[in-house]
Amino acid sequence: MAVIAWDLGRCSPKPLDFISMAYSNHSRPNRPWLPFAKGGIVVVVVSLGAFGLLEVAQRYFGLQKLTIEQVSISGSRGDRQSRILRIVEPMTLGKPLFWFDVEKLRTKVESERWVQGLIIRRDPPDRLSLVIEERKPLLWLVKPTGVYLLSDDGVVLDRINETNSTPIPVVYDPGSQTDENLVRLIRAASELRDKQAGFYGRLTELRWEERGPVAFIEGLSAPVYLSKIDIQKNIPNFQGLFLDQLAKSPNLSKLRYVDLRWDDEIAVGEPQETAPPAQKTLP
Repeated sequence: MAVIAWDLGRCSPKPLDFISMAYSNHSRPNRPWLPFAKGGIVVVVVSLGAFGLLEVAQRYFGLQKLTIEQVSISGSRGDRQSRILRIVEPMTLGKPLFWFDVEKLRTKVESERWVQGLIIRRDPPDRLSLVIEERKPLLWLVKPTGVYLLSDDGVVLDRINETNSTPIPVVYDPGSQTDENLVRLIRAASELRDKQAGFYGRLTELRWEERGPVAFIEGLSAPVYLSKIDIQKNIPNFQGLFLDQLAKSPNLSKLRYVDLRWDDEIAVGEPQETAPPAQKTLP
């Protein structure tokens, strides 16, 4: 008969072991915040040490302080540049070059309606450079309160004055100033400026009618009907026709219209030689 012997010393803990384990659990409470506290202390100590080294280097070794002492602005001039300087200098001069509130500065500058974008550059040790991207005026907008510049993204800019009166097409027809029609004219004028610069440079007025965009150009009193679908249709042909024939015609000022909406053809409304017959009054 086999006898199985158990070694109680190995299979079960001694009573003192239970006591030491219980004591250990009670003497070591759970502290999940302890690693974060240690990390914070390390960051503070390192920051203070770096600050102290920087102060010593600046005081005894001539290291330049990285504070903003100069602000330079490019991309704008005149009154607009002065306006930006008045905004920027109080917010930046004397501030640390790499620690001032960049987003607050950007928001303040871009709140000017004529500012489309802003690039901020830090030039150590003490210069802050701003590059302004101005909105480009595309049309003159005639309102009861005055004449304003209208940008190519639809923002109404400054009132027209002696310094910004660049000759560009005018929109003063009230029916063309509704939101929908004005958006159409902005798109049309942008395409003409980018792809038919010579024609755009001669435009004096743009309108939007039910038939589509209507242009008026220098040297021609008759309206020029443009294509609603393809704004550029027949414009190169019209420019050649105008220089070769229309500009030399004695009846130029009497033309009724020029229609560029036809495929590869230009319709010209010749002056009417005789007046239409008068209607008779019915009894």
